[in-house]
Amino acid sequence: MYQGKNYINGEWRDVTESYETVNPATEEVYGTFPNRVEEAGLAVTAARESFDSWRKESRVRRAEYFDVLAQLIKRDHDKLKDAISIETGKNLNESHAEVIEALHMCQFAAASGREAFGTCVASELPTKDAYVIRKPRGVVAVISPWNFPLAIGSFWSSAPALVEGNTVVHKPSELTPMVNQIVAELYQEAGFPAGVFNLVHGDGKVGATLVRGDVDVILFTGSSEVGQDIRTHCASTDSKRTCIECGSKSATIVFDDGDMELALDAAVASAFKLSGQRCVSSGRLIVQRSIFDKFAEEYTNRVSALVTGDPFKSPAPFYGPLISHEQMDKVEAFNQLVREEDALDDEGSASVLLNGGRLDPDPGYFLTPFVYKCEWNRDKPFLSQEVFGPHVALIPFNDLDDAIRIYNDTDYGLALGVVTDDFRKHRRLAQECTTGMLYINGGSVAAESHLPFSSWKKSGYGSSAAGTYKAVTHTMSITVNYEEGKVQWAQGME
Repeated sequence: MYQGKNYINGEWRDVTESYETVNPATEEVYGTFPNRVEEAGLAVTAARESFDSWRKESRVRRAEYFDVLAQLIKRDHDKLKDAISIETGKNLNESHAEVIEALHMCQFAAASGREAFGTCVASELPTKDAYVIRKPRGVVAVISPWNFPLAIGSFWSSAPALVEGNTVVHKPSELTPMVNQIVAELYQEAGFPAGVFNLVHGDGKVGATLVRGDVDVILFTGSSEVGQDIRTHCASTDSKRTCIECGSKSATIVFDDGDMELALDAAVASAFKLSGQRCVSSGRLIVQRSIFDKFAEEYTNRVSALVTGDPFKSPAPFYGPLISHEQMDKVEAFNQLVREEDALDDEGSASVLLNGGRLDPDPGYFLTPFVYKCEWNRDKPFLSQEVFGPHVALIPFNDLDDAIRIYNDTDYGLALGVVTDDFRKHRRLAQECTTGMLYINGGSVAAESHLPFSSWKKSGYGSSAAGTYKAVTHTMSITVNYEEGKVQWAQGME
């Protein structure tokens, strides 16, 4: 049984009010964690009080803390990996990959301390120099999701914020608090000064208190509804900034000139890694009509062989459980909508190819793959709404224009994988698809830490990972006049 605590101003605080956390693969309680809204305010106060001294620290020195932290991540790799799988149900390979992703962001942050954090630009006048620098905004509230508990909150968001001279209060998802507490212990061991990095556990009330507290930036990954509430709050203030990422209806498009084997591999991984619970998961596979039947048959055969189960049991499953009983029920409700339409047998209606469902009587929140085919119709909720589970639609298209139309015809715009050998299609897709990330000849799940993780429309705005640096700083333009005794004005003003 893991005992959680809040980490505020360099101290671990005893629990006064708590909740239990459950392993989604076994439904067993594995820990208790704090849930006290007052702690959020204390953490913000600590971060505010430490901000001035931290921002005055050498940028190189701030980055060097992350070099130490990177070594600790390498040392504790297996501990972190196992904690992720216990909390999320990810198979061990995916949890290993998340630890490496966190390590890469940590290394990127360490290296960024010796990179330029501004630009020199030419002035209109020969007697002046001009340059632009980035400055920290202040206290950054990080509210992170359960599906990438280690990589997103503790590193994609927190590491750039800290290197830039901000201080951080991190509230992880109440569903996956343990690995974030382990990381907070590593931040402490790496020597980060008290109050610079703080951890507060709890539910949405704790998060809401943090958002409405004395913070300058809010970095949020989660539901569109909560994200919109945060945006509305920030818009009502004079200076609060936010960067949010709120899910998607991502897709992989397969053209008939592409490599079929590559397409099948990319489509299986994009749809079913983490049980389809990645924000970039391809819940839609948009396949050219000329190869649709062949692709659908082979894809269904491969997916039917996928194994789901406890990540710590043998044989190793391809994917594990859903995160909660509520999420399992939600996915099953979407599955049932498709089944009901299939029973109507109307022209253009959905047709079930693989009728997935719950694994009984085993414990855990497991669903086997559910695959169906359907002509595109954004009015059908299972085609246009985010399902977040092992639920995949195969959708035929006629030509390039049709593929672009279908991809764009949702409220979301996060990730798109494309399989084609036609470089002209590459350019059209890049110009016309409303997506934050485009992967040519790959699936939709290929994010790397040193690239911006960008979104569009209801999926959010701003960028995380490498894009976080802009979100947590403001730019200052500086002009220096070197002429003695007078000033020359730009634009010819006298």
